[in-house]
Amino acid sequence: MTVQAALQDVLTSSFQSQMDMIHTVLPCIVVAVRDGLNGQMVDIQPTVNQKFQDGTVAERPVILGVPVSFQVSKKAGFTFPIEVGDTGTAMFSMRNMDGWKAGNGRPASPMNFAKMDKGDAIFLPGIQPPGVAVNNPAKHVLTHDTKDTVLFQNLGGVECEVRLKVDGSIEINTSNQPVVINCSDATINASNSINLNAQTMVVDIPNITFIGNITHQGDYSQVGTYTLNSVNINLHRHVGVTVGTGTSGTMV
Repeated sequence: MTVQAALQDVLTSSFQSQMDMIHTVLPCIVVAVRDGLNGQMVDIQPTVNQKFQDGTVAERPVILGVPVSFQVSKKAGFTFPIEVGDTGTAMFSMRNMDGWKAGNGRPASPMNFAKMDKGDAIFLPGIQPPGVAVNNPAKHVLTHDTKDTVLFQNLGGVECEVRLKVDGSIEINTSNQPVVINCSDATINASNSINLNAQTMVVDIPNITFIGNITHQGDYSQVGTYTLNSVNINLHRHVGVTVGTGTSGTMV
């Protein structure tokens, strides 16, 4: 072997050794959730094992105290529960993040000279192997269409969801649980019609004004005063009417 070839082997081996220390992106699994996710921190384990030249393999070690990347700002965001066993992606920072994690999000100095180290991971929940992917309609209790855009909770259990359907309609669905809307004022504008379908309905409103015609089918029972054309029907009586003669009288 020439000196040049030997030098090339040394350089290649050195480069490969350095590359083995660089971490970029790996799928991973959550092994612990810290502080109830209040600080958005989890412990994760990469789920692609190390494989060595001699053919042996080894699991990668657990990475502790990894920040979770939710889609949030200071005043708005989208968060959701994370549990042990959930999967996602680990991205590795190009510089040490310990100083940043101890700060408030402003620029912070790294505490060592590590680059793309396994300890400087960021967790992005979501990536899943096809065999366990939650987009599979068979995993849903409620009817699921992979063409829809869906926000869902409690998959496979007491499911609830907001579904933006491919045909342009919107559905709010839940597995026999109530839907509650709390606000100061509510307005529904429908250019065509509004349909309400239920076994019973309670309307607890002190004052109601209907504008337009009303058609009623079924029995009507009322407790309270009924006024028709400014006349209190509860108190009115007919004067000059003889029962059974058809003689008209005056209503007072």
